[in-house]
Amino acid sequence: MTHDDWTQAQYSVLGAALIDPSNVPKVIQKTRPADYSSSCQTVYTAMRKLFLEGKPVDIVTIAAALGDKYRQFLVQLMEITPSAANLDYYIVLIRERSRIMSVRDIANQLITAEDSETIRSLLEKANGLMVDKSALRITTMSDALHSFMDRHSGEVKYMTWPVPELNDRLYSEPGDFILIGGRPSTGKSAWSLQCAEHWAKDMKVGFFSLETNPEKLFDRLMASHAGLSMDVIKRNTISDSQWERICAMSSEIIGLDFEIILAAGMTPADIKAVTMMRGYQLIIIDYLQLIQSSGSNRTEQVTNISLALHRMAQDMQVTVVALSQLKRKGDDSTPDSSDLRESGQLEQDADVIMMLKLEDQDNPDGDRKMYITKNKEGTCPMIRLSFDGKHQRFTKANSTSQVVSKYSADGKKARRNNRAQATAAQQMSVLPDDTPIPFTEEARG
Repeated sequence: MTHDDWTQAQYSVLGAALIDPSNVPKVIQKTRPADYSSSCQTVYTAMRKLFLEGKPVDIVTIAAALGDKYRQFLVQLMEITPSAANLDYYIVLIRERSRIMSVRDIANQLITAEDSETIRSLLEKANGLMVDKSALRITTMSDALHSFMDRHSGEVKYMTWPVPELNDRLYSEPGDFILIGGRPSTGKSAWSLQCAEHWAKDMKVGFFSLETNPEKLFDRLMASHAGLSMDVIKRNTISDSQWERICAMSSEIIGLDFEIILAAGMTPADIKAVTMMRGYQLIIIDYLQLIQSSGSNRTEQVTNISLALHRMAQDMQVTVVALSQLKRKGDDSTPDSSDLRESGQLEQDADVIMMLKLEDQDNPDGDRKMYITKNKEGTCPMIRLSFDGKHQRFTKANSTSQVVSKYSADGKKARRNNRAQATAAQQMSVLPDDTPIPFTEEARG
């Protein structure tokens, strides 16, 4: 789009408002002074002032406000706009060009910036400009009914989870803000990695790690995905057969649309910039309280972080999953949303909050309880999970991980027992017809 195209689009928007005054509210609501240049900006400003004062907005009132020297210009605006029918299209054009011009202005300021704080502030402004925030939206009951019929007449698809029991409880969608809380060593990072692996099969996932380097995270991912023991990985005692297994599934691992970002020292603006640049559909932050933010104390800082992440999720329609610390409290207590550390804003902003807790505090390898303490669009259940620390994997309690059952000695033993039971059952089914069958007590009676 050239500068001349932008100018022509401005003429058309203002001309459409002059031709048909009923278009004035739309022009005022959907555009702003920065979307116009030169004389067009002057006319728009006068039009806006008259509208907000409740006065008529037409060629006569605008000319009276600006002086006779603008009367001929206003007439020309009406003459070169044959119809107001394409107003919405012209509004989109001027907003797009205005955004480009503003970003270029910021780029020029970046060239002369002399400190990192100024650069950070300018980059945040540029990122904000590139997210086209939704304008005022008013829905009539007729519109709502038609939308309801369209949305609910076909198949619906929500985010799925590694533990299927959550699929019918959590209706998570793009734009949601999800928090995972828990005390140290309850498995927050392991659970979020397992979720990331699961989600990366269908969407592009970014994992922002603020405390653990990517190599250690990938070690955990390999333990979970390939069924390798963490002991084997940490001691570099991977056997030849295990290397063969890794090579055989290498294309499967590479096929995951999953990236790990070393995010130490990042701000919400930094996370937003990387998310936009890489095109993530879902991001995971490990963990929220380590993000840098402005504020005179920790409560203000975490509040600002929560507000920024919530806005980002909604503006960009990206699902944001953030891990959070909990307040210091007795380990035996049942966790609640109010336990999220350092700001009540977290509880208010989140769409879903899940809490992990050791079932037995004296057994760090034992089962966990997952409490869904907030769920805006569903129930809040408690689910028991088993955690296989060697393979960094959660499963529903009393079930067996598919990865573990496939590769572990326990899995092989279970399969042998299943085969033996199947053989015994088959032998029972071919007994001769005259084989005596013991009477039950009821039969004797």
